[in-house]
Amino acid sequence: MPLYKIADVIVDMTPVGEDTASWYEPYLYTGDDPPHMTLTLESRDIEYLLEEGHDFSYGTAENSLLSTAFNRKLFWHMGTYLHSSALLFDGRVYLFSGHSGVGKSTLTSRICKRFGDERAKVINDDKPSLRIIDDKCIVYGTPFAGGTSKQLNLSGELGAIVFLEQSDHNELVRLSDSEAIFRIMEQSITRHNQSIVDRLLQIYSVVLDKYPIYKLYCTDSDEAVDVAIKITDSI
Repeated sequence: MPLYKIADVIVDMTPVGEDTASWYEPYLYTGDDPPHMTLTLESRDIEYLLEEGHDFSYGTAENSLLSTAFNRKLFWHMGTYLHSSALLFDGRVYLFSGHSGVGKSTLTSRICKRFGDERAKVINDDKPSLRIIDDKCIVYGTPFAGGTSKQLNLSGELGAIVFLEQSDHNELVRLSDSEAIFRIMEQSITRHNQSIVDRLLQIYSVVLDKYPIYKLYCTDSDEAVDVAIKITDSI
């Protein structure tokens, strides 16, 4: 099977779908190190998703299942994901999270449009990976982007996490640790056993200790960019 390097983890897997293989191509690994994990899927699992009436192509169904398998094993490499749009801005990665439809992608697209590709780019628009390495939180673009084209094989240290809430005004509020961890767990992996919860708390204790976490009340407007970009002042 071909090897891939995703979130600095070498993965042994063979994508079947033509779309999936093309999404994963930037992550191909050609070095000599052995894989850290192996991912395998049964074709019947992909077919089950399609038969259940989910709005999936074959490629997005396969990608979804590989994403789940990858993230279940990433825990043992001090890693997880956060459902978010990951914006690489001036060398740091800012995670804009929240429920589907709240406007994460719209806001990061507006930031990219304003500041240009030299300063701002989306490295994943669905499930970027986070890993604790040398007591820092590193955020990675991954091919697990919900079948969108918004994913790049780039990484950077976390700058901040921002949870979006639609509003009639634009306001940035720093969250307490208790509210921050509640919102993080809400947008992370949903099936927990005790060992996974313990590992998640290890990961996020570093995040809470070292990085700011905000709530952004925002309107669907360019003015929201002015307020959102204030998070970079915390670095």
